[in-house]
Amino acid sequence: MRARAVSRLAGSSVRPEIAINAKNLPRRRALLSAAALILAAAGPAGAAPTTPPGDLPTALAAAQEAAGREDCAAVLRALDPFVPTLEKGDERTLVQRMRLFCLGRESRYEDLAGTQRELAGLLPRDGVVRAFGVLIAAGESRFVDAAEQLATLAATSPDNLDMLTGAAVREISNQLSRADGPQARDAREGMLIALTRADWWPADLPEMRSWFAGVAIAALIRRNEAAEAEGLIDRVDEPELLTAMLVDRQFAALWPAIEAQVGPAGATSVDRYARDRLSAFATSPDSEAALRHAAAAMLLLGRYQDALDMTGGVAVADGMSRDAVQIALLRSRALAALRRGDEAERQLQGFMTVDLERTPEAATALISYAELLDENGHWAQGLEAARGARTRAATYLNEFGLRWLDRTEVCTLSALGRAGEASAAMGRLKPMAAQNHAAAIEALLCARRDAEASALTLEAFKDEDAAGELLLQFQPTGSFHAAAPSRLRDLWAAFLKRPEIKAAFDRRGRILPRAYWQTPEPRDIPRRRGGGDSLT
Repeated sequence: MRARAVSRLAGSSVRPEIAINAKNLPRRRALLSAAALILAAAGPAGAAPTTPPGDLPTALAAAQEAAGREDCAAVLRALDPFVPTLEKGDERTLVQRMRLFCLGRESRYEDLAGTQRELAGLLPRDGVVRAFGVLIAAGESRFVDAAEQLATLAATSPDNLDMLTGAAVREISNQLSRADGPQARDAREGMLIALTRADWWPADLPEMRSWFAGVAIAALIRRNEAAEAEGLIDRVDEPELLTAMLVDRQFAALWPAIEAQVGPAGATSVDRYARDRLSAFATSPDSEAALRHAAAAMLLLGRYQDALDMTGGVAVADGMSRDAVQIALLRSRALAALRRGDEAERQLQGFMTVDLERTPEAATALISYAELLDENGHWAQGLEAARGARTRAATYLNEFGLRWLDRTEVCTLSALGRAGEASAAMGRLKPMAAQNHAAAIEALLCARRDAEASALTLEAFKDEDAAGELLLQFQPTGSFHAAAPSRLRDLWAAFLKRPEIKAAFDRRGRILPRAYWQTPEPRDIPRRRGGGDSLT
């Protein structure tokens, strides 16, 4: 199984979720989903009582006391009756500001949107008001506005970023990346530059700090701000992201600095990443997130058996967390890297029966399972898995992910010699090639339609985002971390020998220099600085 199938899809959005950080809103139902904001009922739960208002100072004191107990229902019971009677002024502003936070936590989305808009005109610099403005704009599918408001929040009130989740920001980014036009692109880049400058670490997805920086660096280079871009390189601590930057010519001016960060055989970046993640796991051994990062570190170190040993207690089951899904995928990568393909298949097979309604994060694992069956030569099973996953996961995967399933259908049909069915499947996939160029090109290569693959590749290389994805497909297996043999990647290696493809590739990127390829031998576990204690 190829590492890129897991790592790329791990960040895919399988369901929109625009959320307030659970750390700041303790109740788990405080999720501002797009659908909830749009479809909020006229009479939501906890609507304002009809009891006539009493003494405002007394009500404010009661609300303050309830807020201290984190009892938002009591806060709203105390303050709601005053909203219809208070005229515009300081008292109304104070009441609305106190209500704002609790309206979100109590799922009163209609009241929340109106209250936030009122306060945005009265308290334009208030960080909490701005944070809710981001969430409401995203919930109403105004993603450019959400990104622009988020950029302003990051620049002016970075402490209030912790009201948001990394999942929310990721969804805004994903929506903008799928939108056409320079306005969406500029809004997305501006948002991620601002988040990088603020050096924000989302509590739910702390690894996104590195991704923010990678996008920001690329955007700054396009804006001819290479000096600031170079100063952000140390924010990128994901070895695989640094490797991707080292093969993309848009980063060529920064290659010396990135190479220094990566180090010979990738050792500098891998040791840095592993040291931090293993140290965090030693501190929080019961945390699934810490375990996921620790297992990823073991893969990067080439210590595949260690990755298996530390993740053996995580089972594929309904309701498993996003982190648990990723741990299962990492186990499968470790098994594949150890040439234990049948065991890798069994590791992922359980996802075929997981209830996606309860475990939507598992949808991406279905893509990896179907591809793994194809790679292992179990083509009939791979075809069945791809078709079944496309039906089951259609509402949970985005277009990018669904096209990988289409690719596996074409590749398995071609391997089975069912040329007519493969041609029909390719006919359905090719018009959607812009949703996932790599999947469409790979399917054409599987079907031995190299001339069509060449034409599509040359067109895709004209698009900066598509070119960046394709550069990774052409990289040799030995340049990747935890890479198993891959017949599909071999197709790309042969494809690169075509003169027109090699010329187009060389204009946009390069093969990773061998000095930075991972060594085949396992690396030693890096230790904490200044101490000799084991991190495991």
